[in-house]
Amino acid sequence: MSQRAILLALLALFGIAAAARVAAAPFTPLTPREQAVKRELTGLVRQEDQAILSGDERRLLAVFLPGREAQQALHEARERQRFLEAWSQARGVRLLSVAVSLRTPHLALRGPDRAQVFAVVSEAYTYRYLSEGQDGRFGLGVRHDYFLVRRGGRWRIARDYFTDPLDQDTRIPATAMPESGADLPAAISPQVHAPPGQPAAAYADRFCGAAPGCGNHGLYNGQYNNYNGDGGDCTNFISQSLKAGGFREQGPWTYDRRTGEGSRAWSNADGLRDYLDGSGRAEIFARGTYAALTRPSAAFPHGAVYALRVGDLISYIERGRAVHTGIVTALDGRGVPLVDTHTSDRYHVPWDLGWDRTTRYLLWHVQYPGGRTG
Repeated sequence: MSQRAILLALLALFGIAAAARVAAAPFTPLTPREQAVKRELTGLVRQEDQAILSGDERRLLAVFLPGREAQQALHEARERQRFLEAWSQARGVRLLSVAVSLRTPHLALRGPDRAQVFAVVSEAYTYRYLSEGQDGRFGLGVRHDYFLVRRGGRWRIARDYFTDPLDQDTRIPATAMPESGADLPAAISPQVHAPPGQPAAAYADRFCGAAPGCGNHGLYNGQYNNYNGDGGDCTNFISQSLKAGGFREQGPWTYDRRTGEGSRAWSNADGLRDYLDGSGRAEIFARGTYAALTRPSAAFPHGAVYALRVGDLISYIERGRAVHTGIVTALDGRGVPLVDTHTSDRYHVPWDLGWDRTTRYLLWHVQYPGGRTG
């Protein structure tokens, strides 16, 4: 069974049930020994994330034990480091810091020196544009299944299965680094009036999950099914946001509250793309690679991506198939669209972070009831 399949099964066992427990009643308090393990794990995760940002290989190595599964997790941490470094260079930014906290819906001691922990890790990043010194912030929420072992009086990670915080479906290969695009605009013109998509964006900000910045105590909206254990929750979340923005369920785009099941158009990225394209509720105004969408043209003097506004959507295309959908919830100080998503949870993340030069994007203007976003 693949790491992704194992993690999805674990999400079904722990993640969904844990969210329900949080909504219904407090967690059973951890014992002193369990609290100590949680503190150790929090320290290890902080050390890993900070070592990735700083490029400190020695500190990164100290997080993991020898062994096949631990070394696979170490390899993935190095890949993440290489991607973040390449992305930062291509975008002209520097990742300044990361703050880490975690919840432990499931923590089980396996004797005095072993522990299994299902943890929801929340990572708050700060970044800076090198040319102007403008700072930005974004949040990620990542679900992990850890196995910890203590040797020589110190806990280390022996296994780490997780939902990839950078790419939804596949590991980003080291050879497929992000491409540079056109120069970014210094700033955008301020919006005098709230855009029609603001209610949808506000919903997304409230229910985006475990990423720092999200509301609702880091939980999804319990009135809807959570598909994290069944292929991913990204499009289910986008449909909820569109409904909060004023759209009524209709035709093939529906959610059955009796069964807790959404239609294909409601819960599948390809299905939502097909539905929006034929319903008139949204229009694709640009498509292509990162470089194509950031290149100035007669129609888009700063590049098409800077025509996105709050409440608009982005479809992420790999091998001709829509694999993910994000909703624009803010624009940073240089006009770069920021998105919220599920699986992994994201709050105000730069729209292209985690995707490589093979990715194609569809940019949507959503026609919300009462006005246009474009």
